[in-house]
Amino acid sequence: MIAIGFVAGCARDPEPAECPTVEPGALVVTEVRGPQKPEDQNGPWIELFNASTSSIDLEGTKVRFRRKDGSTEVPILVRRSVVVGPGEYVVLGLFDDSALPAFADYGFGNDFRDTWLAAAAIDVETCGDRVDVATYDALPDTGTFSFGSAPDANQNDDLSQWCTDPSSLGSPRAANIACP
Repeated sequence: MIAIGFVAGCARDPEPAECPTVEPGALVVTEVRGPQKPEDQNGPWIELFNASTSSIDLEGTKVRFRRKDGSTEVPILVRRSVVVGPGEYVVLGLFDDSALPAFADYGFGNDFRDTWLAAAAIDVETCGDRVDVATYDALPDTGTFSFGSAPDANQNDDLSQWCTDPSSLGSPRAANIACP
């Protein structure tokens, strides 16, 4: 009986039966917030922008956090419907999905089985196809690593177009500060 309760306590939502069909570049990684010092309640998260002209339901989308050398990978899967309209931002964070902060849209706390990587690549994939990838070499102790141009999946590959947004929360679900 105890084992059954333990197994149920560790259960994750089932994997979605389907994945969304999304063109490369339709979802763009635009902001990354890592662990903060001192620790706070706003937690680590990433922001995606829908650069397409249609709404996208993220259910079935995979996000892989991986060391750039490929030695470590932490995959997460969006396990429920999260619709992001064209030209809108969405925040996915290291939270329990049933207890989200007001600025977040999805919590992947049950999928995330490692520590937040200090330097990494973030791959966004649907149906096994890469939609976008963004990298970072370090995250600020306070604030976010923000893409400071109009969201574009080709431009966000250029680290010179990213900068630190020093505000403690960054700009979840909104356009980022312009980078100098």
